[in-house]
This record gives sequence, structure tokens and C-alpha cells, in this order.
Amino acid sequence: MRPVRVLIVLAAACAAIDAVALTFTPADAAIKPLGSDGALRGGDAIAEFVRVSEAGDYRVTARCGAVPRGEAWPRIVLSIDRTPWRIVAADSADAKEYAFDITLTAAVHTVGVQALPDEDRAKETLLAVESVTIEPFGDALEVERATVTAWNQDAQTRERLALEQSEAVLRRTRISPAVVTVLDPKGNPAPDATVWIEQTALAFLFGGNICGWEQFPEHRLNQAYKDRFAALFNYATLPFYWMLYEPERGKPNYALTEAILAWCAERGIQAKGHTLLWTHEVGIPPWSQGLPPEDVQRGRVEDLMRRFAGRIPYWEVVNEPVNAPGLDIAAPHAWARAADPTAKIVVNEYGIFYEGHPAFYRFLEDAIKKGVPFDAVGIQAHAPLHMAFPLDRVRALLDLYAGLGKEIHITEFTPTSSGRKVLGAPWRDAWDEAQQAEYAEQFYRVCFAHPAVAAISWWDFCDVGAWAEGGGLLRADCTPKPAYDRLRRLIREEWWTRLETATDGQGQVAFEGFHGAYKVRARYAGHVAEDTFHLARDGENRFVLRLQ
Repeated sequence: MRPVRVLIVLAAACAAIDAVALTFTPADAAIKPLGSDGALRGGDAIAEFVRVSEAGDYRVTARCGAVPRGEAWPRIVLSIDRTPWRIVAADSADAKEYAFDITLTAAVHTVGVQALPDEDRAKETLLAVESVTIEPFGDALEVERATVTAWNQDAQTRERLALEQSEAVLRRTRISPAVVTVLDPKGNPAPDATVWIEQTALAFLFGGNICGWEQFPEHRLNQAYKDRFAALFNYATLPFYWMLYEPERGKPNYALTEAILAWCAERGIQAKGHTLLWTHEVGIPPWSQGLPPEDVQRGRVEDLMRRFAGRIPYWEVVNEPVNAPGLDIAAPHAWARAADPTAKIVVNEYGIFYEGHPAFYRFLEDAIKKGVPFDAVGIQAHAPLHMAFPLDRVRALLDLYAGLGKEIHITEFTPTSSGRKVLGAPWRDAWDEAQQAEYAEQFYRVCFAHPAVAAISWWDFCDVGAWAEGGGLLRADCTPKPAYDRLRRLIREEWWTRLETATDGQGQVAFEGFHGAYKVRARYAGHVAEDTFHLARDGENRFVLRLQ
């Protein structure tokens, strides 16, 4: 096969390259398939450990040949720190350059390329890599070979840099400027009026599943569960597992859903339905031999979505469609959209933060191409269990999936306090309550700052009944763990806007606030007024309060 020259460039173009490059080949690459001569099949990668002396812009160039199968060309994945960053398709058997540039932090990284074929051709040779080159832009930047030991030692550094980068962008993604103008009863500006501004709800969805609702033997425990849920969250995932929800055909447990929804509505908590169809055993009703036929599936989807339209604004219709195959999402999503056109449909899957899950990425690309209705990519964050997903990988994969043009929901996050060894981060030692709290806060900081993320949901809220030992934010007696306290400080204090101030000479208060709902109150010359407003990311955010 004649090699094809492929140039990979990530992001915007930079100035001309004027520094010495680092090149590696299949023969001397540190990471490659066993016995590889440069031939990559689906999932195979060739990469090198590279020390970046200073943060800056770099170019990665892969020289490789590509083999199409019919009209389908293989995809080339740029892999940084064993994580897919960008995906492009080869489209020519002749030499061609594909432009990609990347910004790297000052740390040891793995840099390389990976083959991403269609799923049914995973074992065919699709790329023959001749060489990979990393070139810095600018004389001050340098790259040199490193080792796997140095890469492992730098893991903490890469996480720290990811946290710093997230904090730097948070103000742009979650905070916007606003102006409140206070007018006296005659409509004139009220200078030096006392103004109280307090957030009453966040626009971002912080939640958890509420499967522990009324599951405790004592009233005080049930009450503690509810009180602590409401004190932390504004979003609840309601269970609709078919096996449990409709154990007797024709008798769904609507009463449970109605009770939870009434409680949520009183407290301003939004709801998500999880899940209507699933090939897992808990998604199969006991009165059916396997998953019910299509007409019964459709009846369930349409019944529940029409019944709770307007009250459950988010739904996971088909759960884990790639890892638990057997259900095409196209028809169920069409039924769901027709039953409640206002609902947002989330496609929920696991394995993304582990290795990028290229099969899921391809699945979503195909669904978008076919016009399958869905609104959000649901990314679970608890498989493999006991892994502390590297925060730099989390951030990179959020970038990758954001490229699909859908909002992202972190649907099931479960760091535990089980005492088990932490996987993927040796310096973290064991999953005790302190480590659970530490990692939870860092993970939330990275995800909350990302502009594509719209929701984060914890799975499960309490240790009692949790699918993972020690996975709750509450202990078995419903007392809060340190992770609960840390998240409450983040969500209800650090990421919550409140201030008391005075208007300027034009009767105005200019401030910056987190997006969401607000209450404003003003007092001036014996007059008082109060009102509400909503501060939005893309809004003008100018509000007028007139004193009575």
C-alpha cells in the first residue's frame, strides 16, 4: 500500500514553525501495537512520551497511508495523553494534508495517532503510519522524548493544570454582567438607594437520582433524606425501570411518580425520567419473555411522556444503547418527540471518561446524520468503578463530545468512600470519605466550568441501596459525608450570588452574577420595592425596579 501523507492540525492556525521538531516512527515509538510495523487497525495507536518545557502551540504531523472500504474512509484520531482529542476522516488515497494545531501544557504528555474504523471493520488494517512529528511554534518552545515513568509522575501536574484552566474559563461560562436600575415613585433615578440582590435558583442543573424516596423504615430517616436532597440539588432523576415500575401488566406505579413530582415542584426541583427502555434485566417487566414487542414499547413511551408532559422536562428514553445493544433509538426517540415535543431527550452511556468510547461517538454522529431527535449527550462517570478519571482527560473529552453540537449532561457520577484502592491516580491512595470529597469537588469544578455541560447528577444520594458500596453523599443514617458538605459550599455558596450595596448617582447597581433566578429588593427615602429577574448567559441583563 502506498503511504499517504496526512498532516493533522488542531484549532486555529498559528505563526510559521521555527523550532526543531521531534519525530518518531513505528520502529522506535514507545506506545504501539505489539510487533507493529506501523499498520493500525481499529483502536490501535502509535504514540510517544513527550516532555513539553513550556505551555504553547504545537503541530502534530502524521505521515500515513489510508485504505478506504467502499465509500467509507477510516478516521484518524489525534491522541493526547491516551485520550482522543480530535477526529478527522481521510478522504484521498493520494497524498493530502489535514490541518490540526494544538495547545499543550508544560508537562509530560503522550502524543500520537489512532485508527478509528467503522465498527464492523475493527480488525482490518486501515492506516499504515510512517512517522509522527511534533513541532513547536516559536523559538522559546521545546519538546523532547520522555519516559512512561515521567508521564506517570506528571499525572498530578496535568490534573492541576486542568483545574487551573477550568477556573480561568469559569467566569466566562457561568457568570455574566448585569445592571439593576432603581427608580423613585416619580420614575427618576434613585441615587444611594440600599439594594439587596440574592440568587434564588441556579440555571445549571445540579442533581442526583431520588431512588431512595420513602425507602427507609423510619420517618426521621426519610425526612432527613428529603431535607438534605432539597438543600443541595435543583434536579432529580426519577426511576422508571420497567421491572419495578410495572410489575403487573397494565398497573404502572404512577402514584410514586406523582408524589415525587409534587414534592419537587414545591421546591423548584426539575425532574428527569430514567429510563423508559433498556435491554438490561431491570428494564424488562417480569410479565414479558424478554423485552416486550415494539407496539408495547411504544405504548409505554407515549403513555408516560404524555402523562407527565410539562412536569418531567428531561428523559432518558433508551438507556445505554451501545453498551447494552438491542434497541435502535430512532423509533423510540421519534415516539417520545411526538408525545412531548417540549421534552429534552438525553442519550445516556458509560465508558466515555475511561477511554473516550469511540463507538459511542460514532453512534451519536450517525444518529445526528440520520436526524434522530435528541438534545443532550449523557455521560456517565462511574465505570470502571473505583477509577478517579484524570481531570485533564475529563476536560479533553468534554471538548471532544461538545463538537457534536449538543449540550452535555454528566448523568451518573459515583466516587465512593468504600476503602477500595483508587484506580488511575496512585497519589490518591484509597477511596475514603476525605478522598471522595476531594475528588468530587475537583471533578465538579472541571465540569461546571465547561460551556457545553448543562447538568451534573450524583449516583446514588445515600449509601443505603446504592449500587456501589459507599457511593452515597449521605451515610446509612442519612448524615452528610464531607463530600456533601464540600458540594453544598460550592453550589450554594461559592457559585451563588448575593450582595448588599447602594446605587450610584444614576440609580444603578452594576454587578456580575451566576446565571439563574434572582430576587431584588430596594429601599429609598422610606419607599420599598421588590421584584424578581433572570440573569442569562446570552441576555442583555438590564433590569428596572420602581419604588412604590
